[in-house]
Amino acid sequence: MTAATNPGAVSSGDDVASAPPNHGRRVVFLDVARAIAMLGVVMMNATIVVFPAEMAGESEPSVLTSVLDTGLTLLMSGKARAMLMVLLGVGTLLAWRSAARHDGRPLVTMLRRYVVLGLLFGIPHLLAFSGDILTHYAITALLLAPLMPLLSMGSPHRPLWAAGVLFSFAPPFEYLLGAGPIQSTLIGPIPQTLGFFCVGVWLARRPELSPDFTRPNRLIAPMVWGGLGGQFLGVVLLVGADLLFPREFDANGVPVLGPDGVPVTPPPAELMGTLSSTLTGLGGALFYLGLVWWLLGRGGPGARMLGTLAPLGRVTLTTYLAGTVVFLSLKPFEGQVPMIAQYALAASYFVLMALVATWWRRRFRLGPLEWLWRTLTYLRPRPMRRARMAPKEAVGSVGREGTMDAPRPSTTGDGGE
Repeated sequence: MTAATNPGAVSSGDDVASAPPNHGRRVVFLDVARAIAMLGVVMMNATIVVFPAEMAGESEPSVLTSVLDTGLTLLMSGKARAMLMVLLGVGTLLAWRSAARHDGRPLVTMLRRYVVLGLLFGIPHLLAFSGDILTHYAITALLLAPLMPLLSMGSPHRPLWAAGVLFSFAPPFEYLLGAGPIQSTLIGPIPQTLGFFCVGVWLARRPELSPDFTRPNRLIAPMVWGGLGGQFLGVVLLVGADLLFPREFDANGVPVLGPDGVPVTPPPAELMGTLSSTLTGLGGALFYLGLVWWLLGRGGPGARMLGTLAPLGRVTLTTYLAGTVVFLSLKPFEGQVPMIAQYALAASYFVLMALVATWWRRRFRLGPLEWLWRTLTYLRPRPMRRARMAPKEAVGSVGREGTMDAPRPSTTGDGGE
């Protein structure tokens, strides 16, 4: 796959010193992958923001509902969020390089970027929806920013080593931190999430993602097969934890509950469960990323269909927060709406947002919330309306920086939202 036909080309920075600037070009691969990850998150949130009738015990799930719910859970649960974490790591490195080029103070810019994300978007969303991910991402990204000088330079494998250390540290950290809403949702997963971010930094530094890379691409196959292997090991570990360290049951066969009302899990099983979630999440993220990259690289109808999702991948912050507003509209009917209807609403919302994003991106550089985030990050209004360009130029703007800006020579590479 040559540089001219590689829709996933990005700069590898320190790894390909001869790569031309091309700061205004985009990475369709990252945009499409971000849209697919957001689809998974939206579908998983569909039955969490507002409980459906089946979860409330008001009705029995039909066979179709059970099959659909099980299938979506196996395909997306944990994997969509992990995919977003890896992509956020990619975007962080791209944003770091952009800030270093333009103001020479990337750390200050990155800290401000994620403080704004947490305070303006994350915390308000967390107050409305306990399953919010933005606040946790912002906290973890604030820890990632000071590590960027170390992770973005030196050996290209350095971010992977850092990820391995963090993944190893995650199980005991979560266990020692204990249970509780803040510990389990905001603080406890930090090492695991930071590890996913580091994997994204590694991916952004790969020479295979350079626009100058013309050799056979040997990264996709390890991502796909390694991703499948990671998911398999995660399932084996989870089953092994249940077999080796089963939960306690009372005389009536009911699991013994702890003070928090949750069934008591033996410490080794809890540690193995955390490691299992890391393996299945990372495996799913690598598998889907590799599959998307492969399909885009092949070209043809499949690549064109996936390419239609690129505009949605450029407004993921707006899509995510607007989705919660849509689902909260069902709050007065909690416990009454069938699960399959909520999944249908989520799918319809995704299709509608894809159409709206396509219309919006023809006229504007950034999504509305993306524009606000970017403006507050750089403390000055960002260009909003798109300059007119020839159709051929617009089609060819698949570039390398993964920015949210329009494809023009002077565009900065701020990374993906």
